[in-house]
Amino acid sequence: MSVLRIREYRSAGEARKDLESFRLPNLPISILHDTVIMAEGGEDELHDLSREARGLGGQAFEGRRGERDALLMVLPRIDASASLPESGPTLARCIDQYRGSVSVDIPLPRGRLRADRTMVMGILNVTPDSFSDGRPLDHVAALALAERMVSEGADIIDVGGESTRPGWSPVSVEEEISRVVPVVRSIASSLDVPISVDTMKPEVARAAMGAGASIINDVNGLRNEGMMSVVRETGAAAVIMHMRGTPSDMHAEVDASAYGDVVGDVMWYLNDRIAAAEDAGIEREKLIIDPGLGFGKTLEHNLELLRRCREMRCLGAPVLIGASRKRFIGHLTGAAPERRLGGSVGAAIWAAENGASIVRVHDVDATVQALRVVNALRAHST
Repeated sequence: MSVLRIREYRSAGEARKDLESFRLPNLPISILHDTVIMAEGGEDELHDLSREARGLGGQAFEGRRGERDALLMVLPRIDASASLPESGPTLARCIDQYRGSVSVDIPLPRGRLRADRTMVMGILNVTPDSFSDGRPLDHVAALALAERMVSEGADIIDVGGESTRPGWSPVSVEEEISRVVPVVRSIASSLDVPISVDTMKPEVARAAMGAGASIINDVNGLRNEGMMSVVRETGAAAVIMHMRGTPSDMHAEVDASAYGDVVGDVMWYLNDRIAAAEDAGIEREKLIIDPGLGFGKTLEHNLELLRRCREMRCLGAPVLIGASRKRFIGHLTGAAPERRLGGSVGAAIWAAENGASIVRVHDVDATVQALRVVNALRAHST
């Protein structure tokens, strides 16, 4: 299966780097001024895509990227308001996914997750050791916090019972269930809001779904044995996140050369996990993708993923961005986790303006206010 992505360049150096990575250094950079679609995959699929590109009046250049066959396609620039040509369905779909709205419509075990704007997922940690807001919460205090976040405009409440901060220590299945399930049950019985459970453990996910959750948010990308079965059997929606390595070493020092192009590499991982989920009987429409900011990435990797998060929409799934209070914001601002509100809101607004369908945040009120202002400005500018 091929992975396609659209590229919009900010500099000649950035374009030159892509030409070199696709082993096409002799092409003039000026050729990349129009709509550029990159594809990597099997020879037969790339041949079909090359024919589609020519049918749309474009050019296609064969190359290699790493160990994969690759194709760089340059199409005449297509105006955002214009109807897409009927020929070239795969390329037209890629363009439509890239430039389309951030609207979400995902079936859940209880209703649907639906909005025509970027949604806000409020973080509710019930751990004593979260990197930014760890505190032991009983289900009464957790419900009060969830009620506050919903009143501030949260669309989803994400309940987590195990920290994944740098230096984290895993907790037992029994301990995580004891933290998460009473809180999920309390929220589900009191509030009309979709609940996500942030866990890598299938046993915890199943217990939380039984208590009223609708979404499984798995930083391990549904890789643990049994997690796919839980998603399929419970009808949950699922967030598939990218992480370099494993939960035990994901926060190790990252060599910048660990990735070729971080966006392309992350997209390949997410594409493979989507394919694995579909093979396990999970409907694609139930999947959400998360590039995993802070999980095995350098500062520059995190910034590049944020700058280019719209490219990931070409995978055909809603994109979730979780930048709130993360260490890279501290690196940029010098602020401690509890003082990263401004940087976190800035990252959320950037993500929403660049294709994210969901932003995962600690500070719901400030984020919702900022998004409402941006949405109003956008509506009055069209």
